[in-house]
Amino acid sequence: MSSTRATDVPERLVSQLVKESPDLGDIVAEFVQGLAPQVGELKQAFEKLDWQMLAVLAHRLKGAGGSYGYPDISRLGAEMEHGFRSQDAENFQAWMTRLNKLVAAAEAGLAAPA
Repeated sequence: MSSTRATDVPERLVSQLVKESPDLGDIVAEFVQGLAPQVGELKQAFEKLDWQMLAVLAHRLKGAGGSYGYPDISRLGAEMEHGFRSQDAENFQAWMTRLNKLVAAAEAGLAAPA
């Protein structure tokens, strides 16, 4: 069973990278704007039960989340990658719910940085 809960997501996430280097805001904004399409790719791969593609997409999310200053996204990506490698379909909806909340929180963080 998944250890993440959608209710643990704050309303607003601000990139740790931007907090340390505000001049990187545009690059981080591009990453955040690209998250919604990544959610769509995950859904499409899941519809086909393409476990290899799901693991690749989750791995990318894990790495990029950390690189762009979103450790919560990175941790979820790692959890998803582990689950997809063991062909865990049971937790997919919970992961997607949490990911959508994280994306919305990251978008809100861009709109009103701390």
